[in-house]
Amino acid sequence: MDYGDTLLRIVEKGSEQIRGIGGAEMAFKASDEKWSKKEILGHLVDSAVNNYQRVMLSQLKDDLIFGGYDQVNWVRHNDYQSRNVAEILKIWESLNTHISRLIATVPKTAMLRKTVHHSFDTISMRTVPKGTESNLSYMIWDYIFHVEHHLAQIIEGYKNLNGPFED
Repeated sequence: MDYGDTLLRIVEKGSEQIRGIGGAEMAFKASDEKWSKKEILGHLVDSAVNNYQRVMLSQLKDDLIFGGYDQVNWVRHNDYQSRNVAEILKIWESLNTHISRLIATVPKTAMLRKTVHHSFDTISMRTVPKGTESNLSYMIWDYIFHVEHHLAQIIEGYKNLNGPFED
């Protein structure tokens, strides 16, 4: 699977659909504890920042062990709720375009190199048990899975482009 190309197609499709959502709908919060669609998009910005670093560092070390981040506080401190949707969307598009270009440069051997030394039991959306073999390809697939999960929360009727993980 060409994950870089898939991510670019998702960003293009998602951006176009998000631009069609009104500002009031993007800002609506069902409660103080729930994120608005604008905050979910902001969360995707924060996720892109963290996952860019993970993909980059994965090529510079022998394991796939990465720390998590406090998602709720990142969204709160970045104050996405009071920011302009177009600004957040532009950042999200730029970061994911950057990630897709990085993914395209990762050698296939690095993508497919198996290891039991990973933190996918804690950082992945679809977790991998500690001690189970996995690889960078899975981490990237899971990132894209995560992106589409949240796009489906923002965009009514969103249809995924990323298929099931294929090793």
